[in-house]
Amino acid sequence: MGDESTDIKQKLLDVLDEAIEHEQLAQQRYALGASLTTDPAVKEMFLQLVEDEMGHERALRDRQQSLREGPEA
Repeated sequence: MGDESTDIKQKLLDVLDEAIEHEQLAQQRYALGASLTTDPAVKEMFLQLVEDEMGHERALRDRQQSLREGPEA
């Protein structure tokens, strides 16, 4: 049973890794959008989106760390 729990835990960590990558890509896309626009309102929107995605990434990393340190899944 321990092996199955370890496998599940690793799969969950893999899912979180992928989700973190998606958040990072979104940050890059939104930062690019902010750099391309001359409209202050649009720039502000993109920069807020970057901040939002950074918050998502932090939350995912926190969950990932908890899963690594916690008991089997």
